[in-house]
Amino acid sequence: MKLSILIPLYNKEKYIERCFKSLLDQDLSSNEYEIIIVDDGSKDSGAAIVAEYAEKHANIHLIKQQNQGPSVARNKCLEAAKGDYVYFLDADDYLATNVLKAVIELATEHELDVLEFNTKEKKEGSELDFDSMTQNPQNLPVVVMDGITYVAEHGFRNEAWRYIVKRSLLEDAGVKFIEGTLYEDAIFTASLFFKANRMAKVDMDVHRYIVVENSIVTSKDRAHNLKFIHGMVNAIEHFHSLIKGLDSSHPDYGRVVKNLKGKQQAYVFALIIRTLKYRLLSFKELKQILSKLHTFEAYPMDPKIGGIGEGSTGRLYNMTFVPAFNNKTCLYLGMGLMKIMPSR
Repeated sequence: MKLSILIPLYNKEKYIERCFKSLLDQDLSSNEYEIIIVDDGSKDSGAAIVAEYAEKHANIHLIKQQNQGPSVARNKCLEAAKGDYVYFLDADDYLATNVLKAVIELATEHELDVLEFNTKEKKEGSELDFDSMTQNPQNLPVVVMDGITYVAEHGFRNEAWRYIVKRSLLEDAGVKFIEGTLYEDAIFTASLFFKANRMAKVDMDVHRYIVVENSIVTSKDRAHNLKFIHGMVNAIEHFHSLIKGLDSSHPDYGRVVKNLKGKQQAYVFALIIRTLKYRLLSFKELKQILSKLHTFEAYPMDPKIGGIGEGSTGRLYNMTFVPAFNNKTCLYLGMGLMKIMPSR
């Protein structure tokens, strides 16, 4: 078995058939890859749709569990996987046609632990786009490097659906999704990269990311946003631990530390923005969080490190918002003003 595609499913009946259409329209034979879906206690008919597909396709497997969150579902997918490589895909996304064979061949030929490829962002309801823009992917240049060098050269993007991963690496390193928190992708990806010895990134058009309204990312629900706040704090803490565990003798150590600290600062900035925008925390709660962030060397934010915005936007943020957010008097005053302003 060359590849296991792992999909957590929760209330995605509207999208799962589109996802399956793209996965079944690939240039691998059915005995070369499997699709494992863990239904996380869906309340819609998504699991029933998957069951119908599983009856017709021997390489589709459905596992059901009570609702425990996407990390638990992904870990259960991984436990059931048999492929040499694994790929974590979201049920509302899809792939371009006939791309998996080249992805697997490139990863296998170069004995890669992790292979990153390209994605296109599509709005929900937009025209379907199954055509890959990549011509002759077998001829793409592949530059192999260790994980620390890779992060220094390319940085890292959080989402697990940007990469295929050698299953044995995950097993040997004991890397799993942390359960019961958000930003689990960021923690998983960073932890994985620093365990990898052979990584590469190819300019190959593979994945379609669908921006879904009222998803957990775009939701304005207060409870969801509080989970985001605590998820960011958790991610900042884990990044702090990763920094402490890095090999300081590595030639790219300094660049990687700056990259990770930039990620931390981006989360701190986003945390404060969400706190103000959605009126999420009391003064006491924010004070406790800022104190914790200080112990992780992530607050106050350092404009020299970067990570907050890009280009002119980043410069504007670092000249205006960052000094204000670093000044607790200004920050608490801003919180007070937001609390008395009428919400939209």
